[in-house]
Parts: sequence; C-alpha cells; structure tokens
Amino acid sequence: MSSRTLGPTESADENKVPADRIRLGSSDLVVSRVALGCWPMSGISSLGVEDQQSIETVHAALDCGINFFDTAFSYGYDGRSDRVLGQALRSKKNSAIVAHKVGMHWDENKQRKLDGTPKTLLAHAEMCLSRLGVEQVDIMYLHSPDPNVPIEESAGAIREICQRGWARYAAVSNVNADQARRFISECPVVAIQPYFNMFQQDAVQDLLPLTQAHGISLVCYWVLMKGLLSGHLLRDHQFDPTDRRLSYPIFQGAAWQKAQDVLDQLRTVSLDLGCTVAQLVVAWSLKQPGVAVALSGAKRPDQILESAKAKDILLSDDVSAMISRLLV
Repeated sequence: MSSRTLGPTESADENKVPADRIRLGSSDLVVSRVALGCWPMSGISSLGVEDQQSIETVHAALDCGINFFDTAFSYGYDGRSDRVLGQALRSKKNSAIVAHKVGMHWDENKQRKLDGTPKTLLAHAEMCLSRLGVEQVDIMYLHSPDPNVPIEESAGAIREICQRGWARYAAVSNVNADQARRFISECPVVAIQPYFNMFQQDAVQDLLPLTQAHGISLVCYWVLMKGLLSGHLLRDHQFDPTDRRLSYPIFQGAAWQKAQDVLDQLRTVSLDLGCTVAQLVVAWSLKQPGVAVALSGAKRPDQILESAKAKDILLSDDVSAMISRLLV
C-alpha cells in the first residue's frame, strides 16, 4: 500500500476561499462546488464505459478546477471505480479530495445489498483504501442506513474508521432528518449526501433545518437526474433496451413528457444566457438554500468539462426564481 494520502487542506482563513469553492462543515476541507461523481465509471448502469476514458475524465476534472471526487465500495461489482480513480490520481496526490462510501455491496447474483454492521463497514473501509492505493481518504460516508442495524451502531463504526486514521472526517448519505440526528449523536459529520434535483427537492428540504443548525454541508447527487437534466436527451430519444434508466418512472410515459416540457423552457433560458442546459441546471442547483456541492457524474471528459463551467454562470435571483416557478 502506498504511504501517500489523498486530500490537501487549505488555509483556515474564510476570506481565502474562492467563490467557486466551499468549506465542508467545520472541516478544513475546501472543495470545488462542482464535484465529480464516479458512479458512471463503474460501468453498471452506464453504457460504453472504458477505464482509460474514465482516467482522462478525472484528469480533465482536475484541469478545469475540480478537486472533489466521490466514489464508493459499491461503485463496480469488484471495486472498478476505486481502482480507476486510484490510478488516475496516482501522480496527482496533492490535487484531490476524495470521499468514499461504505455499507453497500453486490452479491454473487449482482444484486445490491445493504450491510451496516460495524464488521462489514470496517472491512469495506480497509478494502477501499487498498483499491485506491492510499492509507487514508478525506471523508468516509455510511452509504445508506441498513434497516436491520440500528443506525447508531453504523455511526459508531464510521467513527472508529476515523479514529483508526483511515478517514479524516465522517459523513452519512441517504438519510432523513431523524436518521441524521441519530447518526450525529454518535458520530459528528461534516457532510450529508442526499439526492437533489429540480424534480426531487424533498430530501434537502427535510434535512435543511438540521444541517443549518449543526453547520453540516449538503453534498447532493442526482443533480442532473441521470442525464435527463443535461438537456441532451430529446423528447424522441430512443433508449437502449438495456439502459437501466428505464427502470425510473420519470424516463417513461407521462412523466417523461412532463419533464421534457420543463426542459423545453430550460433550453430557451439557457440559450438566452449563452450556456448549456446542464450548466444552467447545475448553477441553479448551487443557488438553492443549503446546497453546498453538486455531484456531477461523468464517464467522458466532455461531460465533466461541461458541468464544471456552471461555476462561471452568475444566475440572477430573478432568473433563479423564474426557473423555480417552472417546476411547480
């Protein structure tokens, strides 16, 4: 195992945090507000994934100012995302802040399973470090509560992972406000990771009072709703029959048509602003109360380069409010 760790820290002086970056909770981690989500690199739900292209995507993210990367034990049937990210960052050790998630895996039938027992969480954490080729990650999340394990027990294991020096900070994902309260009673966190996008805002609204009261950052996934809100999927798009997005109701029938009605209006707004729909959506998301970071999944350099440019869009309050009205 390499002796290096991932994740530099920056000055504690808040005045030195650039506008396109943010400090996570009470930590000393200063991260880009657009982050690279590594799920597409697993090749499980994304078609045509190539490891070399994924490595180039990580490098493109770094080159355009993204320093925050999000992976997980279950991102790949055999740790593909971890291995690809580790390889991509091998010569970039002073440039990346890495978050990892444990407590979810695939069984022999390629069915996703939750396991929040302390024994499994510790085993996952140790294995992920080996896959990444590091001794420590910056953030370790509980991926999702296990209904068969009290969340306090899982929180204790994440706390132990940090105490062992395998992660600098703790976090939790896919929790409601009550679960989050119970988790942080056993293990303080710097971030909570919920889903969030224009069509699904309920998780953030539920968590917002808690995160504001405790100074916890919201790092949101599904901001582009698996590519739907990128604007690249037109109304007459023909999905590959093996595309797993077809399992989501919003990609079919009346829900698909309603989403496309909203996208038609977003295309007009983005044209007026001189940006793409994806950039408009990410910029709007980052302007919403409590949203600290938008995770943008990508398997190709052009995808993350497009999302990264959202940091340059100055969205006025009037335009933001107008977009919000489209979603009612």
